[in-house]
Amino acid sequence: MQGLTEQDALLLVARHLGDSSRARHSIFVGTVMARLAVRLEADPLLWQTVGLCHDLDYNDTRATPARHGPLAAEWLQDLLPPEALSAISAHDHRAGITDASQLATALRLADALAVICETMGERALSAFASPQVQYILSQEFPNRAYLPAMVQRAAAEIAIPLPSLAQICRDTPPPA
Repeated sequence: MQGLTEQDALLLVARHLGDSSRARHSIFVGTVMARLAVRLEADPLLWQTVGLCHDLDYNDTRATPARHGPLAAEWLQDLLPPEALSAISAHDHRAGITDASQLATALRLADALAVICETMGERALSAFASPQVQYILSQEFPNRAYLPAMVQRAAAEIAIPLPSLAQICRDTPPPA
């Protein structure tokens, strides 16, 4: 029941996020999601759409982070299938919603990758290829120690080796 095309999703990003760093983040996440879908033999268009739309409610939920994700899913209720809505609802731990599906796990991974790549740029690529990736990332994100752990856990859950993440990010235009 996917009623959104890539163009529709991009229009929603423009309408809700404008020409902002959050819009660029969402486009990056959408591109990474499409690449993960291909690798995992899932539906690239659906996964890209989920990545594009996961933060549509970002500006509307800053004061209520527990609503971040669920509000976007409400807006998209008639446009995306239930598994996509669940992944969007559960992508931010502050919402208190869990979803262990491959799609939801990939979304959390792509979202965390985007934050890491936005912060570290090219250095992120070498970090993912290093056997000391956990140490390197923990040094870069001392106040957000959950990010490196989230990437490693999600990558393991969907069986994506960390060096493969470097290649996926290398093939994706930077979110800057």
